Amino acid sequence: MPWINDTRTMDTTKDSLDNGSLTIPQAAEGVLPVSRFLQLWPFVLGMAFARAGAIIGGYNSYSSTDEGLLTDGGTLIAVGILILVLPAFLGSRRLGKRRALRLALLTIGLEGLCLILLSAFTFMGEGVGGIKFALSTATSLFSWFSTFYWLRRIRGTSPVTATVIIFSALIISELMLYICYFIPLVVAYLIGGVLVLLQFFFLRKARTKSKRLQSTSQEETRDYFRYAKTRITSKQFLIVTAIGVILLAIVIGFLRGYPNGQPIAFTPETRFAYMALTIVISVGLMYFGIKGKQGVMGLGIWIVMQVLATFALICYVAFPDALYIGAVFTTTLNALMVGLSQYIIVAFMGYGWRDPYYYAIGGFVVWLGSRALTRTLLLSYQPLQDNGVLMCVLAGALLLLSAQVFNVQYLSMTNNQNKDELEKATSQKNALGRIMGLDENENLSDMRRSSMGLSIAEVGRQFLLTERETEVLTLYALGFTQKSVAEELHISQGTVHTHIKKVFSKTDMHSRQQLLDYIKQYTV
Repeated sequence: MPWINDTRTMDTTKDSLDNGSLTIPQAAEGVLPVSRFLQLWPFVLGMAFARAGAIIGGYNSYSSTDEGLLTDGGTLIAVGILILVLPAFLGSRRLGKRRALRLALLTIGLEGLCLILLSAFTFMGEGVGGIKFALSTATSLFSWFSTFYWLRRIRGTSPVTATVIIFSALIISELMLYICYFIPLVVAYLIGGVLVLLQFFFLRKARTKSKRLQSTSQEETRDYFRYAKTRITSKQFLIVTAIGVILLAIVIGFLRGYPNGQPIAFTPETRFAYMALTIVISVGLMYFGIKGKQGVMGLGIWIVMQVLATFALICYVAFPDALYIGAVFTTTLNALMVGLSQYIIVAFMGYGWRDPYYYAIGGFVVWLGSRALTRTLLLSYQPLQDNGVLMCVLAGALLLLSAQVFNVQYLSMTNNQNKDELEKATSQKNALGRIMGLDENENLSDMRRSSMGLSIAEVGRQFLLTERETEVLTLYALGFTQKSVAEELHISQGTVHTHIKKVFSKTDMHSRQQLLDYIKQYTV
């Protein structure tokens, strides 16, 4: 939709800000001006510092692919805690802005405190291994919840903006981690604690920046934003997405401990190579995203990650005495997986009907839980540790399987998109025919229903309604009672009531007449 300064734009902006999300306007060609990107700095730095704190606290700034049980054992414990709290976000009731902010402030403070304590206990010397393990685990958990809040703040934004924020944060965190790689661990922990606590400042700035930004229409892309918008209610789509992530996460788990399950240490040269490769690929993803290349965060990034995994396997086999070469590709793959998982979470947050924390927790459990479980099993299963060839074959087979799963998913989603576009074109053609009086068999009731469907579809795009919410709203606007809507769509009356309540919450409307007045004034 073209940008105009009317009350509709102001209302949409208000709705977006009230929900705590960040949206910014598009340029005429669908590309954001540089000045708009510069306003994203609080969100970028907030996410970057949250991640940097976790990696410094749990991975020693990636001096190796990981730290064995110190990180993956702790990750499994943290994932278990996430699973325990997940049911709290299963209901239709959402966590309010103030409670979400308080939770963020609490977890940021605790993450910073854990890092400072890690510095103190490291300075004390030996005999505190258990305490360091507990603090490292807690640092990861609190870092995740800090990240959840930042992802929650940017939900509802455009795919381009989400790509820029997530991968800019990834780049900045990698630069900070590279510096900390050369610093004594005691000092690195302190620096990590300071970086984490700086999020308090960014939270305040982010609230100010959000109020200065305007809302935008969602550009059509062939990636998870498009698919989440049209297929978020499909269990098959959610399951296949989860399976694809799990398989690639298992591959990463194998590659991080090749060939005997132990972490692979970096040299200064390969540590630089890993950072540089991650930054180059991240810049490329942002560049093509800004240029409007559809599918860069769908098919594109999956191809890049498959290539990285393949190069890692080849280097491990070709250079068995220099495993750190393959570790460059492995750790880059892991970093990109972090970015992709966050991107998928933001997409689901923007179009899902549950609390945003539900999608964030679910995404981290699937991705990090699968990787940590694989690494932990590798460290404890001796027969697999003694057979590097078997591990290589398993990793290659899982990599191939993950590629096939994604290919099937992508083809299915593309077919659905083509079907939606065909139905949209047919609907517009039929509407034109009715207006011109060319459809003699169409009665007045059908014409009214079709016209209302087009208007409600426009409302759905403006307020980011789900497909089911749009269907319910169309019948409701036509004068159907909630009971009649339930019978028409073969769902329960309680479900209809819940959908209508959510629609009114998203649109800031309170009655059927207010909805009809809005349609008359702002839709065509």
